[in-house]
Amino acid sequence: MSESKPGTYPDVSDILARKEAGRRDLARLSFGEKIARLEALRERLAPLKRAREMRRVTEVRDRQGGR
Repeated sequence: MSESKPGTYPDVSDILARKEAGRRDLARLSFGEKIARLEALRERLAPLKRAREMRRVTEVRDRQGGR
């Protein structure tokens, strides 16, 4: 990354433009397509949620003396 002067900020206009384009793309989707994407995200998240729950159960059990 290049050195910048104190008080100056890097140009993020390309990042903001990509975000806006992504928002427009999502806005163009039908309701059904949006729901399908939401379900796909839930499926991807499921293993992480299960791992979190297992970790919580283990932590509670350890705090209670390993019962």
